[in-house]
Amino acid sequence: MTLKTLLIAAAVLSLLAVVALGLALGSADELQREVTAIQTRRTDTLQLAARLRENSDDLTRMARHFAVTGDSRFEELYRRIAAVRDGKSPRPPGDAGVIWDLLLGGIEPPKGEGERLSLADDVVRAKLSGAEQALVARARTAQASLEGLEERALAAMKGLAPGANTATPGPPDPVAALKILYSSEYFDAKARTQQALGELYTEIELRTRGELVKADQALARALQTIWLILILFGIVGYGALGYALWRGLLPLLALRRQADALVNGDYVARTKARALREIEDLMRGLNEAASRLESGARELDEKDRYLEALLRTSPLGLVLVDAKHRVRWTSRRLRDFLGDSKQDLKLMPFDEFFADPAELATFRDGLERKGRVRELIARIRRRDGSEFRARLDSSYVERSAERLAAVWVQAFGLHGQKPDAPAHEAGA
Repeated sequence: MTLKTLLIAAAVLSLLAVVALGLALGSADELQREVTAIQTRRTDTLQLAARLRENSDDLTRMARHFAVTGDSRFEELYRRIAAVRDGKSPRPPGDAGVIWDLLLGGIEPPKGEGERLSLADDVVRAKLSGAEQALVARARTAQASLEGLEERALAAMKGLAPGANTATPGPPDPVAALKILYSSEYFDAKARTQQALGELYTEIELRTRGELVKADQALARALQTIWLILILFGIVGYGALGYALWRGLLPLLALRRQADALVNGDYVARTKARALREIEDLMRGLNEAASRLESGARELDEKDRYLEALLRTSPLGLVLVDAKHRVRWTSRRLRDFLGDSKQDLKLMPFDEFFADPAELATFRDGLERKGRVRELIARIRRRDGSEFRARLDSSYVERSAERLAAVWVQAFGLHGQKPDAPAHEAGA
């Protein structure tokens, strides 16, 4: 696999993860809104069933209070409760049951008006199931029977006997009114009303609970899907990261170690590892470079040994001098000339080699002006203080990007050597 393929795969994987996670989160958000909507509908529908029962109880309570006390306030509230139920008057703010008690106690209720909506319209808007609508119809039939009995009781309290002339009402008849409101017929109609409303409440509660459970289960599955997606892409992501480390980072670390070894002069180290194609190409190139360096190092060693052999067998001595006139390297032959064959002469001032300052000045002048010295005859001082005559030849050379003066020394009068000619010049 190439690095490009790995990067494309990682990008595609990341894109897929973002898209899948976005879809899953969108689905979960939609399901969450659906759960909230079901909870709202459940609450509203159960409140509707409770209001139907509360409305029936309020009407019964006001009718009986009026029959017992004859206080017209109870009849007024009875009419107002019926008007609110039928949508002819706006609903009171807050809890209706509490409002009626506040009015009876002479306490000013909260200001404002509620929605003008009949309970019948409220039932239609609630979109009840067929079984629930049948229960509502049963409750309405029983409630109609109750209202008929309550109207008879209210008429008796106003002296309006059945069939009597409404223009000349008689005296209130609370006994007749109470007999109606506490009759077996009234209790039977009340029981049928409450039974239907109780079954309606139970039916609504069971239905909405089932809807809520299904919605919660769907939401739970969506959340599980999100977790599965996260876990899946986490596993795939860590797998891709592990692959990148195995085929990318580890081989690169091995290449770095090989490069450090090459810098330190170890040309034998090689790197062999399974890696990305680009890294394998780099590995092959570095191994080939190491092989060439190793071959070149062997050739240099051979040349160094050859040069060392030449210098050992040469009758000439060689010294390398830097720009500050310090000795940087001497051959074994030169150290023999100076009587210091076992001593390291590095960083020794080259000027101390000359016994005659004039000859040193001539050497420097020729080297600085022409960059070379040819067949300069000079007296060289040995370490024991003795002197010998020698011919000096010098020119500049480059060694490791440093400019050095290479000085060849041919001694006369040492080891049986004799001068070839009495030449004496600085740079022919």
